[in-house]
Amino acid sequence: MIWYADGAGWDGSCSRYAVVRQDSRSYPTLKVEFGEFTNNEMEYKAAIYAAQNAEAGDTIKLDSELVCNQVNGNYKVRKGNLKPLHEKLKRLMLEKNLKIEWVPRNQNKAGKVLERIK
Repeated sequence: MIWYADGAGWDGSCSRYAVVRQDSRSYPTLKVEFGEFTNNEMEYKAAIYAAQNAEAGDTIKLDSELVCNQVNGNYKVRKGNLKPLHEKLKRLMLEKNLKIEWVPRNQNKAGKVLERIK
């Protein structure tokens, strides 16, 4: 199964993320948080939510090159606010043998959900 995840940071009123499962059954999921989170924090939160609901061997697709490259070990995690989120996502991915892949923004179904609720 493929999961699409996308996050949007603080816009003055909220931070939010969306997760869409490829078959769209029981999803999309939209979560709104009233904290001033960055885009990257919300991208991680979206990927974590997808990973928590995914089954072994599933793939999570994001349009965040940073998050994908950090999780895949190509980039270091330097920001302190991202380290605990990165560790949690990596743990879930290892436990469930999940993959994470980058997709262009226009192919991210979760991004389309976020665009509708600006």
